[in-house]
Amino acid sequence: MKKIINRFKRYIKRIYKIIFRPEMSFLPGQIAFFMVLSLIPLVTVVALIASKFSISIANISSAINSNLPEQIASIITPILSSPGSISIYSIILGFYIASNGAVSIIVASNMLFELKDSDFIKKRIKALFMLIILVLLFLFMIVVLGYGNTIFNIVLNYFEIELPGFLHNLFILVKWGLGIIVIYILLKMLLTFAPDSPISSKHMTRGALFTTLGWVVATSAYSIYVTNFANYNIFYSSLANIVVLMFWIYILSYTLVIGITINSENYLYEKKIEEQAKKQEKEVE
Repeated sequence: MKKIINRFKRYIKRIYKIIFRPEMSFLPGQIAFFMVLSLIPLVTVVALIASKFSISIANISSAINSNLPEQIASIITPILSSPGSISIYSIILGFYIASNGAVSIIVASNMLFELKDSDFIKKRIKALFMLIILVLLFLFMIVVLGYGNTIFNIVLNYFEIELPGFLHNLFILVKWGLGIIVIYILLKMLLTFAPDSPISSKHMTRGALFTTLGWVVATSAYSIYVTNFANYNIFYSSLANIVVLMFWIYILSYTLVIGITINSENYLYEKKIEEQAKKQEKEVE
């Protein structure tokens, strides 16, 4: 038990050290800025894809309203309600603009892993693949986690199945358990794709786990805070909803950068050990 406590203390000290690294003063803000700029095109692309496959926009909007703070949902749902005409050009343009958020994640990863940036075309192609992962992550968090209970009840009503109350509670636990696993897998894929030099996915495990738990806890805590305690209207008036949205994305970006930093520190430390071992072998020879 003492070893576990000491290990936990070391991990907390390490997170504390990471938070006060110089990069943490500007990288989360950079990612958050481009993610905010990318949000409207990203949501528009999601709405276009949903309408193309006859997925109810009302259902997605309902999931957003029940899963996110009211101020954030009030900005996103109108975009979903009027995605515009469906055309290949609007989808391509939307993906290109939305990929700016993924590009900022690539730049941050290269800086933390001490790698050189690739050329513009390669970076943009990679960003588009990362954007697809972000879209899947966004859809999963909204549709499955936000609207999973309703879907479950619809299936039960369709097959006329009645379940005792404890099974409904069990379903919620299983839903969130599987949800966290899927979010972890998608985030790990995102973090593995990001660096411009190939790095094994095993080096992304700790950061992806931290980011997954951080996103779930931060979103839930921020939703409670905004709903019950914060009053941004006093300072920002009509801009309050936008400020709430930007601050939420900044929290997610900050958590993501901490996750990338955890991965980079592990990778650079192991790389240093390997280089020292090779140097010692050469000296022995």
